[in-house]
Amino acid sequence: MQTFFFAYLWNMSGMKKLMGDTALYGLSSILARVLNFALTPLLTVVLSKSEYGVNSLLYVSIAFLMVILTYGFETAYFRVSQKKGADEDAVYSTAMWSLLGSTALFLAAMAFVYPQAASLLRMDDRPYLVLWMAWIVAMDVIAAVPFARLRAQNRAKRFVAIKITQIAVNFILCYGFFLILPKAGIWLPDWQVGWVLLANLAASAAMLFMLLPEFFAIQRRFDTGIWKTMLAFGFPLLLAGLPGVANEMADRFFIEYLMPAATAKEAVGTYSAIYKLSIFIILFNQAFRFAAEPFFFKESAQTRQQLADVLRLFTGILCIGMVWVLAALGGIKYFIDPKYWDSLHILYALLLANVFLSMNTQISMWYKLSDQTRMGVYITLTGFVVTVVGNLALIPHLGIEGAAWTTLGSYITMTALSIVLGQYYFPVPYAFGRLALYVGAAAILGHMALYFSLTTLWPSVLAACAMLGLVLYAERKVLFGHKNAR
Repeated sequence: MQTFFFAYLWNMSGMKKLMGDTALYGLSSILARVLNFALTPLLTVVLSKSEYGVNSLLYVSIAFLMVILTYGFETAYFRVSQKKGADEDAVYSTAMWSLLGSTALFLAAMAFVYPQAASLLRMDDRPYLVLWMAWIVAMDVIAAVPFARLRAQNRAKRFVAIKITQIAVNFILCYGFFLILPKAGIWLPDWQVGWVLLANLAASAAMLFMLLPEFFAIQRRFDTGIWKTMLAFGFPLLLAGLPGVANEMADRFFIEYLMPAATAKEAVGTYSAIYKLSIFIILFNQAFRFAAEPFFFKESAQTRQQLADVLRLFTGILCIGMVWVLAALGGIKYFIDPKYWDSLHILYALLLANVFLSMNTQISMWYKLSDQTRMGVYITLTGFVVTVVGNLALIPHLGIEGAAWTTLGSYITMTALSIVLGQYYFPVPYAFGRLALYVGAAAILGHMALYFSLTTLWPSVLAACAMLGLVLYAERKVLFGHKNAR
């Protein structure tokens, strides 16, 4: 499915390095997501719906805290260190001392307030889960810039090795705690989600151990000028990131607080289990972002046409992936426990939402390349408003389906606004007609595939083949090796 995309980009001037890195980061992302996804059948079986909901709320909180505590310094490191004449060692050391100090303050604060935080999450009976969550956040935060440095230095193999080791440790321990040790007759306390967090803690510790050379590279220097520059660039990304994470994750909290207390956590668990099936769209977006961001910062003078070409082909692949996932839902559904199957229909809205999210991730490069990160704040705040209003209006009436449609509405709004502002401040010659064709076809054929996938196979297969054929035909010039096909 992705062959024609990479073949074309490989022939584009300056893109060979990007595609090479994308392949390596893609391997890391795919393996990591696959191993994480392989935990889904286990966790949806061994955990009740409500307990799986607790797990989801904790990991949503982790994502939210990660945005706050990294305060945009991962991307700021790329931008500042790649500027002409920049002292990369000084940038790296300044960023690390800043993150180490703020993370230490976070842990100190959590040592006092974790019972209150547990109460906010309705986990008063197990406040220690929130404290364990804080340690996971802390370890991931201080690893963010070292990982960014590996990417900037094109050390993709080391990046991949560490990431895969971290995920593998987590995977092995989860299966050990929930399956292997109990079957061996070894008694374990009934910690449930606690075992998931404990496995994650061990995996994060292994990650930090492997990153020791990067920590030893921190010099005893802190440049306040560099720090202010990074903060000026990164803080708007923090402001943009908060509503961005809210758009992606806050639906779980709205479900928790807007649905009846007796069933709220079960609803969160169900919504999260179905969301897991959108992994096939998410992983490609993540892999591409890891390689694209450092590449486009280095090649910003030549990227406008490349941005347009990449978005067109990227969108085509996303749309193929969406329809194929829905067409194969009759088999894919077995990755989660049957107790969740009655809500499979919400996957359509979630997959289409992730298509728009992935498009917006690529489109949003314009405000990073033009140093107008404040625009990201306006875009994500607008999306956040849609998220809040939509969830408040729809969840009480439609339940988790209302959350799914709200997510789609929010991402469509953000994508449209990003395009409009981008064309004004940083014009990119996007093929709007082709983009609309791909997304519109995916919306129609995806609905057809979903409707028939659980009953009659052949119409779903026909829909999937039609989507693939449409993109292949539209990109036929690319397949024959002609550049700049539109």
